[in-house]
Amino acid sequence: MTVAVPIALVKPVGDRCNLACTHCFYHPGTGGAASVMEERTLAAMTAAFLEAGESPTIFAWQGGEPTLAGIDFYRRALELQRKLSRPGQRVVNTFQTNGVLIDEEWADFLTESNFLVGLSIDGPAACHDPLRHTATGEGSHARAVHAWRLLQRRGSAVNILCVVHQANQAAPDSVYRYLVGELGADYLQFIPCVEWTTEGRVEDFSLRPGEYGRFLSRLFDLWRQETERAVSVKLFDDLVLRLAGKPMRDCMYREVCDSHLVVERDGSVHPCDFFVGDEHRLGNVNEQTLSELRELPAARRFRERKTREAPAECADCRHRDLCHGGCCKFWRPRAGGGFEQYLCEDMRCFLDERRKQLMEMAEAIRSRWQQWGAAAPG
Repeated sequence: MTVAVPIALVKPVGDRCNLACTHCFYHPGTGGAASVMEERTLAAMTAAFLEAGESPTIFAWQGGEPTLAGIDFYRRALELQRKLSRPGQRVVNTFQTNGVLIDEEWADFLTESNFLVGLSIDGPAACHDPLRHTATGEGSHARAVHAWRLLQRRGSAVNILCVVHQANQAAPDSVYRYLVGELGADYLQFIPCVEWTTEGRVEDFSLRPGEYGRFLSRLFDLWRQETERAVSVKLFDDLVLRLAGKPMRDCMYREVCDSHLVVERDGSVHPCDFFVGDEHRLGNVNEQTLSELRELPAARRFRERKTREAPAECADCRHRDLCHGGCCKFWRPRAGGGFEQYLCEDMRCFLDERRKQLMEMAEAIRSRWQQWGAAAPG
């Protein structure tokens, strides 16, 4: 099987964060008070992905909270990218932040350096603040919106990442209209929140069965009603393009788990952001090449897990071509062996209700591609 060149999902401060969000799956506490990725690790990581990657090579800076590394760290990262990239090789940097530390200087730097910024906002304050707060319980919504305004005024390439959880699952209208209408966002990404206790139960703040499917269906209807401007909702865009014949871009619904590799502050490499821990550690970019890490038996096993261990319901599912069992994070062991997908019925109901419309959109896109192809010279 041909393995796609992965995105480098880089955590320069590890799990260190300036918030204490209730629904965080990447819990703070082990990163150290002021630990930042060392120069040698930054250089080794940059060289590894630039040597292995085709154009564009994508570096996705995340955390924890990546602004804690400081602007000078990213200036050095850009210098290394310029120094180590091949002639004509395109490099893309993305930056996922809670926005708390974004001020005029940060907004100028991110905009002028062409970072694609993802800002975490879970809707209006009533949906955002109950789960996204400081260690003392202070909500972060006002500061996130302030960051949005700073970036928006500069014309920065910025989108909104909204986690769907217990506090906003029943409010798709309020969430969509706030993000699109009040904030003026054109690019949105929605991530389902499902977290497990150590006993294997679903955390109270997680989505409840049925709610995510209803949220998606209503969100889709709101999106389809948009007539004033083009609004991108990543999941819907990805589903339409997949039905039009393109590979699925959203890693949750890809056939294999091969879209990115996580590089921790110390250079440790893991196969997925949701699976960072000693049991999933592949190696270290300071000691092994990216090719070596990607060809390890553990890396191959993880990459092909959906093919090998998908829930039994996937075998004859009418939507398997779009879902492929969803994200393994949302699987839980079944009493008799194997796994069940916590969000299976939600995705099944959404696709049962909206697949025809998605297909109509895909057909329209295919028709346009054919027209452009027929009109193209040669």
